[in-house]
Amino acid sequence: MLEPSARDSYVALAKAIGDPTRLEMLLLIGSRPEYPCTALEEQLPISKSTISYHVKILGQVGLLKVRREGRYFFYELQRSVLDYYVPDLLPRLLAERAGHAAG
Repeated sequence: MLEPSARDSYVALAKAIGDPTRLEMLLLIGSRPEYPCTALEEQLPISKSTISYHVKILGQVGLLKVRREGRYFFYELQRSVLDYYVPDLLPRLLAERAGHAAG
């Protein structure tokens, strides 16, 4: 059986990536070394405040690193954290997306 802290970490991560918007954000951010907030605003049909809310949740579980440059924010997926909990999830989902785009 998992230790309580490990179990809590898995539950928090599952909740974070279980939301369709946050999973889409991870796919977008994970498709580049660094992803600008302005690009998320263009790609997602949600408000800036909603993007900030989702970024906060992803950051709380350690999946995103946020860098600020002036008034702009840039996001970096912490692949090692994602791979620790769900190995190869990102490559599988990106490959599936590429397959649908090609087909």
